[in-house]
Amino acid sequence: MPDKAWKAFERRIAATLGTVRTPLSGSGSRHTTGDTLHPHLYVECKLRKRLAVRNLFFLTQTTARLEDKIPVLALHQRGMRGTLAVIDWDFFLKLWEAYAKTKETARADQRSDP
Repeated sequence: MPDKAWKAFERRIAATLGTVRTPLSGSGSRHTTGDTLHPHLYVECKLRKRLAVRNLFFLTQTTARLEDKIPVLALHQRGMRGTLAVIDWDFFLKLWEAYAKTKETARADQRSDP
């Protein structure tokens, strides 16, 4: 029997991070309540027919392309602490890869120092 769409989405996102979907994801898992078994990232996947934030990001993305810039949608809720940054998943993966390489290089440098 084929996966339900949301499970397939979780598997796809996990694979792009080099990990797997959490078995029995959510509160049924004994591993984590996140949707992937990534050792450093807590990933929550949501597959919906409509997402208001997606429409906002699409407008930002369209305008950013006209100016040859990287689109970033900053979301802040009045009265709440913190601001969220919404970016394209492929761009996030590039940032994560660069971050991981930097951490790996720093660890290698620490091991080689006397």
